[in-house]
Amino acid sequence: MDPLVLFEAFLLFVAPGPTNALLLAGGVKRHRALTLLTAQACGYGVAAACWFSLRPWMPPGASETLKLIAALWLGALGLRLLLSTKIRSPREGGGISVLTTSAINPKAFIYCLAIVPTDSGPRSLAIYWIVLLLVTLATGSVWVLLGRRLGDDGSLADRVAGAALIAFALLLVRPLMIQFTAT
Repeated sequence: MDPLVLFEAFLLFVAPGPTNALLLAGGVKRHRALTLLTAQACGYGVAAACWFSLRPWMPPGASETLKLIAALWLGALGLRLLLSTKIRSPREGGGISVLTTSAINPKAFIYCLAIVPTDSGPRSLAIYWIVLLLVTLATGSVWVLLGRRLGDDGSLADRVAGAALIAFALLLVRPLMIQFTAT
């Protein structure tokens, strides 16, 4: 495996994004780190398995539909975080939000279709899948630990994470809005 692939994957997954915003907020609110990191790994693992298996059959235009679905989810989740007045406890689904957001996160799409070499065989894809899980575990831990260091009551973290998620949703639909208004 090319070390450059590891470096690119680390940079991709450590960058701020929707899943990392939720991990940061979960760390601030003292959610169980293991639950959040497991949910993140499961979400990215499912997404990668799907992308790797669908690579040969991706029809044109499929990525736009997927971006729209992801943008709707991120927007709804962002609004929920922005408008919440009550701090959610770990029992109320922090892991579910992280799992779902990781599963539809465009970073998995980028990793599987742009970073992993297109000529990779089944065994290589299995190795890249494991690498994805390890890299996201490492980068997710960084965000949870950062959240723990911030340590407010969680309301500010919810609002910052909510605003970040809405911003990411708007970035995802921006090209679609430009296309729509041009026609």
